[in-house]
Amino acid sequence: MSRSAHRADGDSLPAEVTTFVGRRHELGQAKELLSLSRLVTLTGPGGVGKTRLALRLARHTRRAFADGVVLVELDEVRSAELVPHAIAQALGFRNESSGWTAETLAARLADKHLLLVLDNCEQVIVTCALVVRRILLRAPEVHVLTTSREPMKIGGEHTYDVRPLPVPTGDARATDLAQYDGVQLFLDRARARVPGFVLTDTNARHVAQICQRLDGIPLAIELAADRVRALPVEQISARLTSRLRLLTTGDRSAPGRHQTLLASITWSYDLCSRPEQLLWARLSVFPSSFVVSAVESVCTDVDLAADDVVDLLTELVEKSILTREEDPGPEARFRMLGAIREFGSERLIESGRLGAVRRRFVEWCTTLAGNYREAWFGPGQQEWARRLRLEHQNIASALQFALDDREPARAMRIACELSSYWTTAGLTSEGHHWLRRGVDESEPGTPGRAIAQCWLANFSFFLRDVAVVPRLIADALTELGPEPEPADLGYLRFVEGMAQLAESDPHGAQAPLAEALRLFDACGEVVGRAHVLLGYGVAQWLCGELASAQELLEECLVVTGRRAERTLHSSALMHLGMVLWGAGDSAAAEAMVLEAFQLKAQDDEEVGQAMCLDALAWFSGADDPRRSATLAGCAETAWRRSGGSIETVSAMRELRDASLERLRTGLPDRVLAALLTSGAELSPRQALAYALREHEQGHTDQQPADVFRPLTGREWQVAQQIALGLGNRQIAGRLAISPRTVDAHVTHILEKLAFGSRAQVAAWVAERLPRPPS
Repeated sequence: MSRSAHRADGDSLPAEVTTFVGRRHELGQAKELLSLSRLVTLTGPGGVGKTRLALRLARHTRRAFADGVVLVELDEVRSAELVPHAIAQALGFRNESSGWTAETLAARLADKHLLLVLDNCEQVIVTCALVVRRILLRAPEVHVLTTSREPMKIGGEHTYDVRPLPVPTGDARATDLAQYDGVQLFLDRARARVPGFVLTDTNARHVAQICQRLDGIPLAIELAADRVRALPVEQISARLTSRLRLLTTGDRSAPGRHQTLLASITWSYDLCSRPEQLLWARLSVFPSSFVVSAVESVCTDVDLAADDVVDLLTELVEKSILTREEDPGPEARFRMLGAIREFGSERLIESGRLGAVRRRFVEWCTTLAGNYREAWFGPGQQEWARRLRLEHQNIASALQFALDDREPARAMRIACELSSYWTTAGLTSEGHHWLRRGVDESEPGTPGRAIAQCWLANFSFFLRDVAVVPRLIADALTELGPEPEPADLGYLRFVEGMAQLAESDPHGAQAPLAEALRLFDACGEVVGRAHVLLGYGVAQWLCGELASAQELLEECLVVTGRRAERTLHSSALMHLGMVLWGAGDSAAAEAMVLEAFQLKAQDDEEVGQAMCLDALAWFSGADDPRRSATLAGCAETAWRRSGGSIETVSAMRELRDASLERLRTGLPDRVLAALLTSGAELSPRQALAYALREHEQGHTDQQPADVFRPLTGREWQVAQQIALGLGNRQIAGRLAISPRTVDAHVTHILEKLAFGSRAQVAAWVAERLPRPPS
């Protein structure tokens, strides 16, 4: 019997010569599929472990088949006509006088009860599909298990996508790495080469990086582990910038396509059509996942039509070149494994089209950033934030491409239009990095340089590099010239005022913020006006002008509420709570900040959550020092998680320090330390629940948040009062907030629910309130 045929009577499947690592979950799922369907295909990219999983599955299920398990290895079968002959040979059938066909095979199998395993079907997939379909129709007790880089696409087929092994996503200690199957595989194969190899805290980081960079692909991990005889893991990790070149020597007894990672991927490439190969190469420009519209913008030209993109993407998914993200949101997102991307990148360079594709990539990112800036101040804010988080690596690559191609104006434009993204996502330092490079690598007079200097100054004071701010603002003024656009000058004055605020000079911030407000009013710049109303309100609060501060912040709530904006809106709520606290209205202050906190938590705005927790800690200091200390611990962790710091605004730091000093005076050191630690150990969700006093009210995880979504807690309270028939002034009295704040809440409720009347709101509330028992 040849190597391509194995009759599985008893234990005659090929013996396992290496340890089978992991795959417990996959084995269980595939076994269940095989019990439900007579045709199961294991799909996945080359080297992911399809064959190994199929053989283990065959061993686990062979007792269920009276006539055993038959394995047919098709990797050496190149001619479609030879597929039936290879299967017949594996079954031990004598030669058929007229030659073996799908029909004659099916006839001979009609009374058999067996599992037929067809391994590596992709290069003869059409013929395999025809033969299998005929067997399933004529032989009712035959089950078929196949492995292929693409499915057969015939009736009754169940496919199971074999994914790479789990690997760590960040640095980890040696004791934490044992849970990852990818690491376990590396250790097992490394110990086979170097018996004394052990995982230590010193080499753990490098082992984790190797498994990460190889995307958990078993073949790649095994090839890397083979290198430990010659190189320490530190050097293997450092050399993995080129996966395809380092991993070039493997098991000589394995099929040729599995002896090196390059051979495995080349095999897949050769099975693709020319348009599929072209798209594969061009998709390598995306370092992260991508959507169809991005591919249509970046990868198409006269050689590749946009109308063909969806079909080609589908084929690349079917052939395991791409994977589709499991939770992509409203648009399907696709991803390419690192080694496959590297192979595609080499093909793109060979094609001579790298420059053109990169230029389209940067242009697409420029359009994306512009669309974000246009849509950010409105109801789509959270969806855009989610989208940009997914596109983050693509954005960074586009910025790098623009700078590499000596287009700093383009890089500055993208970075400036994403200014709100950098701040709200806790990525101020990254935004600062790209703006600084754009400014440093551009000449005076470059379009957009003044605005880039403006936002660079803004990010600099956030990062406590205050010394450079005056120079940047002066340079930006020079760039703007003698007759600047009002909006450009308005943003510059806004940043100037906020820098003064950060330096504990709220009085010095008054003049530039007042001028910025006048400029934005004059030119109708609504977004800038909302920013200034917020900043100016904070400045007035810190100057002790509480009435003026409340007026400015309530106006900000109105402006943002009209547009269903949330980031500035929640910040205005938070600072209005601080103003009310300063005015002695502690209950209203806490309610306001709690509402802001809920919004910040829903939007994953980590810096804002940290500020809310700090404020709530200050508020509780006098009446409930234990709660105050616990919230201060929560705030400390939130700041650390956000990458920001309360040190940015000296006045707020002083409030925090004064609050902690009061706690030190009122609580024993040991008790204070324990409370701070307990708060610091709470997760973001637990911190929110603690702030909302859910532990005191006996609430479970099934809070009414699902009942009143998409409204915040405070908006739900207002909506309930509307349902009772109360007017805005009556609601304000009941909830201890100003009528103007109620006006903003009502506007926001109507916007979110797309209602035109208070009666509709009342009916909506009634549907959600529990009915009294009959």
